[in-house]
Amino acid sequence: MRKVLHGFGIFACIAVVLALCLFLVLHDGQGCCGRVQKKQMNESQSVGRSCNLFEGSWVYDDTYPLYDTFSSCPFVEKEFDCQKNGRPDSRYLKFRWKPDACALPRFDGTDMLRRLKGKKILFVGDSLSLNQWQSLTCMLHSAVPKTNYTLTRKGDLSTFSLSEYEVSVMISRNAFLVDLMKTKTGGSTVLKLDSIENGNAWKGYDMFIFNTWHWWLHKGSKQPWDYIVSGGKVLKDMDRLAAFREGLTTWSKWVDSNVDAKTTQVFFQGISPSHYNGKEWNETDSATCSGQTRPISGSTYPGGSPPAKTVVNQVLAKMSSPVTLLDITLLSQLRKDGHPSLYGFGGKMGNDCSHWCLSGVLKNYKANETQIGGSCDLFDGSWVYDETYPLYDTSSCPFIDREFDCQKNGRPDKQYLKYRWKPKGCTLPRFNGQELLRRLKGKKILFVGDSLSYNQWQSLICMLHSAVPKAKYTSSSKGSFYSFLLPEYEVSVMFSRNKFLVDLVQTKQGMVLKLDSIEGGNLWKGYDMLIFNTWHWWLHTGRDQPWNYIESGGKIIKDMDRLAAFKEGLTTWSKWVDSNAGNTKVFFQGISPTHYNAKAWGGQMSANCIGQNQPYNSSIYPEGTPPAATVVHDVLNRMSKPVTLLDITLLSQLRKDGHPSLYGIDGKKGNDCSHWCLAGVPDTWNELFYAIVTNQS
Repeated sequence: MRKVLHGFGIFACIAVVLALCLFLVLHDGQGCCGRVQKKQMNESQSVGRSCNLFEGSWVYDDTYPLYDTFSSCPFVEKEFDCQKNGRPDSRYLKFRWKPDACALPRFDGTDMLRRLKGKKILFVGDSLSLNQWQSLTCMLHSAVPKTNYTLTRKGDLSTFSLSEYEVSVMISRNAFLVDLMKTKTGGSTVLKLDSIENGNAWKGYDMFIFNTWHWWLHKGSKQPWDYIVSGGKVLKDMDRLAAFREGLTTWSKWVDSNVDAKTTQVFFQGISPSHYNGKEWNETDSATCSGQTRPISGSTYPGGSPPAKTVVNQVLAKMSSPVTLLDITLLSQLRKDGHPSLYGFGGKMGNDCSHWCLSGVLKNYKANETQIGGSCDLFDGSWVYDETYPLYDTSSCPFIDREFDCQKNGRPDKQYLKYRWKPKGCTLPRFNGQELLRRLKGKKILFVGDSLSYNQWQSLICMLHSAVPKAKYTSSSKGSFYSFLLPEYEVSVMFSRNKFLVDLVQTKQGMVLKLDSIEGGNLWKGYDMLIFNTWHWWLHTGRDQPWNYIESGGKIIKDMDRLAAFKEGLTTWSKWVDSNAGNTKVFFQGISPTHYNAKAWGGQMSANCIGQNQPYNSSIYPEGTPPAATVVHDVLNRMSKPVTLLDITLLSQLRKDGHPSLYGIDGKKGNDCSHWCLAGVPDTWNELFYAIVTNQS
């Protein structure tokens, strides 16, 4: 919900502050961040009067965004829907505003609607006001998605109403607040700094949120007026900051004269910054918001406070009516990554560094699906020694293939079996096979992928069998299809070996990998749960490469960039899921890493997984995220079907000790730093799977 803080954060942050102010005003009559009046600095203290909500920094939070525009907000304007417009990165969606001295409460749309029951709220301002209005309506709609709403526009007034809650949220487009009028003679347009006749349309509301600034700077063809009226004089132009001050002062007098503070709450949005000049944040002056992917770290903006903000503070301080300043300037300045840039209304022919993106579709695959209680990223943590591990004895699991049974193959050490994954923000629930079987009763589960998927499938059936060792089971295989059935629990767990997900077919020319075809997908229908995986085979060359040609975009080619081929094939898979998965719950395993080069974790290049007997002791892997994991995130981000990502990459990167190495299928003639010993790391993948399934249930 607070999601559209957008730039991810910006406007969601405003919405959270707005909600907090409402709580204080409606609950106990207090104000919040600033009855700017003469008490602006003190009254911008909120949350128990001890915290300035607008002093802080942006922190990464994997629970964001809190809604997605694709499924939760059908009325976002194209100019703000950056993900739908093709923005390739998604990290900018994952930041939360953190005040220095307190915790900003999480947005609760249902509670806000309850407090606003019977109220009429009016935003008045330019397209930045529209940006915030759309953010708030999205956040409210996503909080009560099954509630009927109406959305209408008449002239410059748009109205969003939730009749069940008797709440109306409107926006009146007004770039200057003061009057912009056509003259009776000559047809010229005049900006009248001392007149607000249009203010008559603002009466009768319970709450106002005003905004103006950006249009005061426009010149040339973008300037909407021919003349300015200032102090009774008609001018061709004047200092724009002085004009802004005069116009804002006229607005302040209108508020003082027309708004009853006992019945109407007034907010001012503050100055939303632009990011067209990189010198402001210590980059070159040719740099802009284009290509920026993360906020400025810290709580200070190198370019300082804009003069317009000073004008706002000074004008509001002289008012007799209490006005709450949503002082969003600094927090927005720090979000150089939050603009549409090339993914706004003008597309790649323009560069919008003024407006802000509204939330994208990440929620579909990760925002909520991997959380325990909505507050913990299960995949961010470290390995801790735990004497109660492993979860089962391989000697009691008759299904383990020799290639994964490291102890049976003579591995002499056992410490690698004794590690448990510990997320930073919560406790990963211990795997309970009987509980999982109860929740999965009557379900058919299918793993589809390569030998890493097989690795996880064998781990899961061992974990289930060890939980109910006396239960009858059947285990069978036919070709590349494997089945494990527990009739007493009516649970079937199958595995279909498929290295690429897309089709690999025999033709007259030889074996062809068809990146745009999934005829094999017909075998995946009719299941309650699908767990997919692919990656390792995309890298194979020479004798290990199972195809002779690639078909890409209708062309048969000898080879191509493997990462690009992977992305194209995975995109084809994603379209299959969107079109065919229906009510089936879909997971993607994520990218399982290899450990053939110790330079990846700060060791010697000649070293590998052989002889490693403990994890890399950190929650950060020196080599960073593999490009294939980025491809997975990007593809899943664009899907309409919710897919849960088992984001096992980092936690597996830290387990350089977990591979068969010399104790796999080839023994000491080979060195397997790709697959994983069982018991071992894949058991943790299934613990995470268990945590997500039980949490969702």
